[in-house]
Amino acid sequence: MSFLLVLMAPLARAQKPTPDLTDISLENLMNIEVTSVSKKEQKLSRTAAAVFVITQDDIRRSDATNIPDLLRMVPGLDVAQIDANTWAISARGLNAEFSNELLVLVDDRNVYTPTFGGVFWDVLDFPLENIERIEVIRGQGGSVWGANAANGVINIITKKAGETRGALVVAGAGNVDQGFGTVQYGGSLGKSTDYRAYSKYLNQDHLPGPTGQDGGDGWHMQQAGFRTDSTLSPKDTLMFQGDLYSGREGDPTTSLLSITSPGPVSTNAQVNLSGGFMQTVWTHAYSGGSDTTLMASYDDYQRKDALREGRKTFSIEFKHHFAWGTRQDLVWGVGYWDSTSHSDGSLSVSLSPAAINTQLFSGFVQDEIALIPNRLYVTVGTKLEHNHYTGFGLMPSVRVAYSPSGQRMMWAAISRALRTPAATDASIRLNFAGFSQTEGPPILVGLLGNPHFKNEALIAYEIGYRTAILKRLSIDFSAYYNDYDDQQTTEPAAPFPRDHTASRSSCLAEYVPKSRSRRDARSGDRGALATHRPLGHQPGL
Repeated sequence: MSFLLVLMAPLARAQKPTPDLTDISLENLMNIEVTSVSKKEQKLSRTAAAVFVITQDDIRRSDATNIPDLLRMVPGLDVAQIDANTWAISARGLNAEFSNELLVLVDDRNVYTPTFGGVFWDVLDFPLENIERIEVIRGQGGSVWGANAANGVINIITKKAGETRGALVVAGAGNVDQGFGTVQYGGSLGKSTDYRAYSKYLNQDHLPGPTGQDGGDGWHMQQAGFRTDSTLSPKDTLMFQGDLYSGREGDPTTSLLSITSPGPVSTNAQVNLSGGFMQTVWTHAYSGGSDTTLMASYDDYQRKDALREGRKTFSIEFKHHFAWGTRQDLVWGVGYWDSTSHSDGSLSVSLSPAAINTQLFSGFVQDEIALIPNRLYVTVGTKLEHNHYTGFGLMPSVRVAYSPSGQRMMWAAISRALRTPAATDASIRLNFAGFSQTEGPPILVGLLGNPHFKNEALIAYEIGYRTAILKRLSIDFSAYYNDYDDQQTTEPAAPFPRDHTASRSSCLAEYVPKSRSRRDARSGDRGALATHRPLGHQPGL
């Protein structure tokens, strides 16, 4: 049970109203423009992908207070809450706390963490009133977004500062959400710049544990952010935004390891969180059918959990969109990504090396060809990436969209996507049990990552159909067949002694399974038995 109070004080120029989609004909709905499929504005009737758009009107009607709850309305998206501050979200199966085959973006900025693979949903938070729309692609998007967009892409697109002028106050409380609120103000700086600034706070109580006890997962978070949008010239715009956050949350999954105990001892750990980002986007329009975009961002976070990791990431990307003749529309771009991670680790979990710098270079090209204008379109494209762990990876795709009328559309696609190794795949040391022997050294049971881990690959075959039956009734059907290769497995290994320090002669016997992919079976780590149990084919609707 909770109550919510919303106060808005607009300035002289009223905020631009969001259209109510229930008042729009289905033919016009087919003309809604999305950007996440091709990195350009594209009508839904020409989009050969399974796309669902959450609009601002949907957000207002949902009563959701966070982004994971908003995503529950997306058909085909699996949203599960693990505890008060942890979610598992994925498309087309393979769901887990860190769904490493789902790519998540905020205003085209990648928030996928290369440490675990996936997203920290607890810190992906800002006022929902500032979201323009959320575009969700069920299926691969690697040909434009790159690796880890194997099963889906979620792109959260926020409003321009000029659309949020005025004052906004939101406050609420309840038995679980014990207190939350937002204070925001937006206005203009001269004639060419709009701005907004906000502060947000939440305090959530714990959820019940398995036996009804205190779940130990209560948390609180405070953050502040801003955005400015400037018109530099009739053809140039500049966006600049940033956020800072800090918080503390309970982690009921944390445990202490001891060789004098038959298993890990659960603890009510409290994890301190902090971080933030800055992002700028410069757009230059040459003409109605040609523009360039230069985007740069910097992210920094610290998580004082068992791994005690911090990461700093800088990225820059250039994109050029232009029409080539009357039947071709091209988009191409290049990007660079640099990330530095450091972790202190603990007896339970650590990384080796504890500090690492990784870089990624990428380039993509995509061409939309109008074989029959306003009816039949073919889109071909590919993305080439070079990452720290596996080198080069190629992700091509071919998509066909056919629209015999404004209310019907059929599409098909064949694509290749990759999931690149996370740091935990290649270098984790996870100890989950320890015990003493009557005779002999103590035994420690754990999991080791594999530094020779290879890319997980996917060939996706998709078909879809959209049609309007009545004025306010439509059907959106899609089917897919996924062929996975080199999926991750965990294999047992023979016990082996290990020297703990160079200055001591004592040894510790260990039983350490290896995490590896099929092609790595021939790498021959000592004491490891590697076989492959692929997930194989995955059809679905």
